[in-house]
Amino acid sequence: MDRSDHSSTPRPADGFGRRQFLRGIAATGVVAGAGGLLAACGGSSSSTTTQLSQASRAPRRGGNLKLGLTGGSSSDTVDPHKSLTYLDTSRLQSLYQPLVQLNTQAQIEYVLAESITAHQGSLSEWIIRLRPGVTFHDGKDFTADDVIFTFRRVFSNDFTGKFGLGPIDLKNTKALDKLTVLVKMTKPFASFAEQLAAFWYNLYIAPAGFNPAKPVGTGAFMYQSFTPGQRSVFVRNPHYWKSGLPYVDTLTLIDFSDNTTLQDALSTSVIHGAGALDGPQIASLATTSGIKTVVSHSGEIIPFTMRVDQPPFNDVNVRQALRLLVDRPQMIDSALDSYGVVANDLFSPYDPNFDHSLVRPAQGDIQQAKFLLKKAGQEGLTVTLTTSAVATGTVAMATVLAAQAKAAGITININNVPPGVFFGPNYLKWPFAQDYYNYYPYLSQVAESMLNGSPFNETHTNNPHYTSLYNQANATASPSLQKEIQYEMQQFDFTQGGYIIPAFIDTLDAYSDKITGYSAAKVGQPLSNFDFEHFAFVA
Repeated sequence: MDRSDHSSTPRPADGFGRRQFLRGIAATGVVAGAGGLLAACGGSSSSTTTQLSQASRAPRRGGNLKLGLTGGSSSDTVDPHKSLTYLDTSRLQSLYQPLVQLNTQAQIEYVLAESITAHQGSLSEWIIRLRPGVTFHDGKDFTADDVIFTFRRVFSNDFTGKFGLGPIDLKNTKALDKLTVLVKMTKPFASFAEQLAAFWYNLYIAPAGFNPAKPVGTGAFMYQSFTPGQRSVFVRNPHYWKSGLPYVDTLTLIDFSDNTTLQDALSTSVIHGAGALDGPQIASLATTSGIKTVVSHSGEIIPFTMRVDQPPFNDVNVRQALRLLVDRPQMIDSALDSYGVVANDLFSPYDPNFDHSLVRPAQGDIQQAKFLLKKAGQEGLTVTLTTSAVATGTVAMATVLAAQAKAAGITININNVPPGVFFGPNYLKWPFAQDYYNYYPYLSQVAESMLNGSPFNETHTNNPHYTSLYNQANATASPSLQKEIQYEMQQFDFTQGGYIIPAFIDTLDAYSDKITGYSAAKVGQPLSNFDFEHFAFVA
């Protein structure tokens, strides 16, 4: 069931990270594989190997590119600010463009903006200088008015993208000239550019006066046809501002009911690329003639979420005990087909201020876990973990955690509910559950899920000192002070936080050897961050 059908308070914003795909499967009832997965014998395909193999394969112009994903429904959209699923984002990334985004290396990439700088050194005022010579598909010039229109549209409709705009003062935000926007904030917001990039797929620029019935953007492809839940067809933008791009004449994005039919379509050359696959599909496709698999080591997380405001999780000793009982390599091998990297309950591994020194014993520390449970008066603890087949590995991860907890004398009863129930009125209220996110830079992830006003605060964290540190980090432009503050915040995450994060999850895609131009992507978005303008048939 689509979460937008519910009006619980507070109502979560739509479309964050991999919850985009999750919402699609919740709406359609289609569930990705979530347990008992095959051994990852096909998991050796690396991004380096793929890129090297493509280096000698010259792209040619022309051709009709067809790509597939799962998770579509009758709620599919081409509105640039209503992205709900991976399929939605694949369409929007083709038609529209953001000011900035995270590229395949999880770094900030300027797109329609040339620069975003503090105005006269003030972190409460920002100057966005726009790229000249960009036109919309209808021939209209891209200007500052379009940026301001987009910001206002997002805010007035309470769309998800508003969280990327932070404490913006829209009333006093204005165009200084045709290609310059002065953005006013109600308080310092040093992470402005970072958060615009992190929320890029909710902040595509629409032309002033935009009519959703006529999807017009600045992207590499132009709208031709769209049938929700089935397919979308786009054609090359002949006036695209990036010289020589895109390569292909048409782009068709096809919705598949499940990953098995998606795999079959790739194997039989119905499509040229398949995204967000499961381990079993990758294992099979890796041995299929004419197919290349790509395993992206991403910063995606599937955290176990503990509500720090409810017993027994309001006792930090219980939270730390649960973290210490996890055998992380075993979790990755058993629940994720080995497609993951050990994590230590922290997020944002590619952030330059990520503290790599904070590590747990990889196989856990059962004796210390028992000690902490005894200290908390919780020996023989029994808890209920709510899970759902909302992403590959969630139910399997829950099952493995329950098995591992027995060694510490903890009984975890699994409450496996349908996706529609998981994202129903109790979403964000479960005492002990799971969720998942694409990679975000550190302060962006904090804004999303760790503060009292965050849209996805599953743990109900509301620590005044932690919030103060977040505000301090946004009030300084000093890299050294930023690092110091964020290290202190990560100490809180590590010692007191409500997340158990056993792994950073790999993204699994596969392509026909008839195309080139794709790469691994660290963010967690499939199909090379939907960078279709670089996809091409080989000469």
